[in-house]
Formats: sequence, structure tokens, C-alpha cells
Amino acid sequence: MTESMKKRMVELLLTFCMVTTGSVFVCAAYNNIFWPQGTLLDSNILWQLLAMAFVCSLGNFIHPYREISRRRAVFNKGLHYVYINVVVLGSGYWFGWMDIENIFMLAAMVLGILMVFAVVSFVIWRLHMRESENLNRKLREYQAGGGKMDIDYFE
Repeated sequence: MTESMKKRMVELLLTFCMVTTGSVFVCAAYNNIFWPQGTLLDSNILWQLLAMAFVCSLGNFIHPYREISRRRAVFNKGLHYVYINVVVLGSGYWFGWMDIENIFMLAAMVLGILMVFAVVSFVIWRLHMRESENLNRKLREYQAGGGKMDIDYFE
């Protein structure tokens, strides 16, 4: 497995974990808002949340691991956001989590999607920034050393 593929898989797993966690928080808030008297949730909702989070995580593959223009990056991010909305709202309808005719439920779901999407995107962006800074630092050290590489660059 190539290094690039390993990075993609680690990012997919990290995204899955963050989306699952965010979805559980949104689900808890959603239930408190729309069923304040309490509701007995079927255990199937746990599998449904995991399946939805996994399908949402696959949206990471919309973003290429190569240099692209800012315009293309913004387009990809918008496409990714639309994809997430389709997956989550589709799951909500399919699994019966919401009444699509109830505008408040729909609005709450869209707000939850936006919050989780923003947090996950920010964390992934920060990780990419940290990796870029680390690579730039190593490049500066390499250039300052006259092109000589130490073995610890690969550790």
C-alpha cells in the first residue's frame, strides 16, 4: 500500500470517528428538542448512525491529493457539503428520523449538518496545515544542509 493511500485511509478513519461523534451529539440534541418528554430509541439507530457516518466519510474522496486551484478547491468543498446533505437528509428520510414536511425538523437537521461539517472540515484542514508546515520545515532544513539528508527525515 502506498504512503498516499495510507494517509487517505487514516484520514477516512479519523473523519468517520469525528462524524460519528458529531452525529451522536446532534442526535441527542435533536431528540431533546423534538421529543422533550423522552423517547425510546430503537437500537437500530446506532447501526444507522454508523452507516450514515461511513457513507459521509467517503465524501473525503471528492478532494484530490494534488495541487488544485483555489476555485476548484472551493467548488469541491461545496460539492462535498451538498453530498453530505444528501446523505444525511436521505438517511433521515429513509430511516424515519424526521418528518420531511416538518420545516423545523428539516431546519434543525440542516443546522446539525452544517455544524458537524464545519467542525470536521476545520480539524482536517488543521491537520493538513500541520503536515504542510512540517514538510516545509524539513525542506528548509534539507536546503540549509546543502542537500544532504539525514536518515531521521523518514522516521
